[in-house]
Parts: sequence; C-alpha cells; structure tokens
Amino acid sequence: MDQEKINSYVSAYYQTNQSHVLWSFWASMAALTVGLVVLVVGLGLALAGWSEALAITLSAAGVLTQFISAGFFFLYNKNLKQLNVFYGKLIENQDMFFALSLVGHTAPAERPGLILAVIGKILSRTGPQTDLTPDLIRALAESRRAQEGSSP
Repeated sequence: MDQEKINSYVSAYYQTNQSHVLWSFWASMAALTVGLVVLVVGLGLALAGWSEALAITLSAAGVLTQFISAGFFFLYNKNLKQLNVFYGKLIENQDMFFALSLVGHTAPAERPGLILAVIGKILSRTGPQTDLTPDLIRALAESRRAQEGSSP
C-alpha cells in the first residue's frame, strides 16, 4: 500500500472520530439543556401551586436527565482522550516515515547503520521518550560503526 493511500485512510478515520466526538458533545449539551428546562419547569410548577404529583414528576425527570447528561459528558471526555491518543500515534508514525525518508537521503554506505538505528528506536518506543532527530540518527549510526570497527 502506498503512502498516499495510507494517508487517505488515516485522514478518513480521523475525520470519522472527530465527527463522533462532535456529535457526542452536542448530544451532551442537548441532554443538559433539556434536563435543565424540565427541572426548572417542575420547580416552577411546584412553586406556583400546581399539582404536586406533576411538579415532583417533572423535577425528578429533570434530575434524571441531568444524570444522563453527565454520562454523555463522561463518554465525550473518553472519546476526546481516545482521539488524542490516536493523534499521538499518528505523529509517531509520521516521525518514523520522516526518519526513513531522511535515511534515503544519506550516503549508501551509511544507510545500513541508520536503518538499524531507526529500527532500534521503533522497538524502544515503549521506553523513555526521546525525540528522533537527524542528529540522533547520525550519532547512533556513528556509534554503531565505532562498535563494529572495534569488534574482532
């Protein structure tokens, strides 16, 4: 699969997730607004002396809708966090492709060491975070060459 096709799939996936987060937010806001209106109407009816059963029912429905709204906001928060995790992974993948493209612009004799350095970096992603810069790749490759040169 070529890079353009991968980018289009990733972009479509990101847009879908962003759309879901937006819908989740507006559903939360709608539930919050409806619950608040129902609660205020129920309290207003109670204060105006209307039917006690109607006022209690509307007030209870308003409170219940507020709890439902809180659940929606909780899910919205989880969706937003997941979207941010996905975006972080996307940045990591872009960094990897950038590093590999930089390796392609180096001298052919240096490429095997640089490729090994990039592979090492990819495998150590779960470890302590360091920025993958061209200088770091070059330093890792020089270190590896020095180790290979000193080996018997």
